[in-house]
Amino acid sequence: MAYETCDDFDMQRIGNFLSCASRGDRVGLNLMLRDGISPNVQDYDKRTALHLAASEGHASIVELLLHYKADVNLDDRWNRTPLTDARLYGHRDICRILEVNGGKDSVMNSPMTVVRDEDAKEVNIDISEIDSVNSEPIEQGVRGNSELVKWRGTWVVKTIIERQIELPVKMVLSANDNTQLRELRHPNILQFLGSIMHEGQMILITEHLPRGRLYDMLIQRAGLDLPLALRFALDIARGMNYLHHHKPYPIIHNNLDPKNLLQDEGGHLKIGEYWIQMLYELHPNQERTVNRHLVNKGRDVLLFGLILYQVT
Repeated sequence: MAYETCDDFDMQRIGNFLSCASRGDRVGLNLMLRDGISPNVQDYDKRTALHLAASEGHASIVELLLHYKADVNLDDRWNRTPLTDARLYGHRDICRILEVNGGKDSVMNSPMTVVRDEDAKEVNIDISEIDSVNSEPIEQGVRGNSELVKWRGTWVVKTIIERQIELPVKMVLSANDNTQLRELRHPNILQFLGSIMHEGQMILITEHLPRGRLYDMLIQRAGLDLPLALRFALDIARGMNYLHHHKPYPIIHNNLDPKNLLQDEGGHLKIGEYWIQMLYELHPNQERTVNRHLVNKGRDVLLFGLILYQVT
C-alpha cells in the first residue's frame, strides 16, 4: 500500500502497526496481521515493520513478519534494507534470520557514496510538495507558528520557527541533524519528517496527531484520574529515556511542556519539540561535554516532575 494514496484512517492504522513492531508488541502486531493488514506497509520514509523490528532488535517480531510473507528486501527512503539496519545496530541474531530468508544488505551490495555535510542539501522536503489548500492554524508546541497542511496526500504539521533575541536561532538544520532526527523511531516521540529553508524561513514538518495537546486536556478536565496520569507518566518516561540514550550524543529536550506533549489515536502521549536544542547557536565555550549533558538531563527530569505535578 503506497503511502501517497492512503487516507487518514489508513495512515493511523499503519502508524499503529509500525509502532507495535518498533516496541516489540507481538500480540498487537499479530492481531493486526490476522485482521488483514499487509506486512509490507510503509511510513513516510518507506520504512516497514521489518525495518523497525530489525533496528530495535526484536527477533520474535522479525520471525512473525516473515511468517506472514513480509518482503525481506524492501528499500527505505535511504535505500536501506532490514538487513542493513540489523547490521548497523549490531543485531547478529536478526542478521542470521534475515540472511536465511534471502535478505540482502543494500550497503554491502552497492558502493557507498559519502556526501560531505557541507555539500549535502539542507532542504530535504520540496516546498512545492506542501499543499496549503484548506490549511488551518493549529496549536502544537511552544516554539514557532504551526498550521495543518497536506504533504504527499497526508495531513502533517508545518511549523515556522521565528528568530528570538534571547536565543539566536541558526535558522538551519545541518544535513547530519536532519538525518539523525528523521531516523528516530519510538512510539512515544513525535515523528520528525524534515525541514525546509524557504524565503529565509526555517520550516519544520512533523506528523499530525489530531487528539491534540496534554495542555488542552488538563484545562478541560482540571486534572486526570490516577490510572490515566500514571499511563501518561510512563509514556513520557519511555520517550525521554529513548532520547537520553541516543548514541553518540544524548538528545536533551530542555523544553518539556504540556504544550508539546501530544496524544495519538491510541490515547498515548508523544513528545514533541525535542529538536529545539539543535536550532539554537551554542556559545563558543558550550562544547558537547558529558557534564553539560548531565546538567541538562537533570533539567529534563525537573521539567518531567513539574508536568507530573500538573497532571495529578
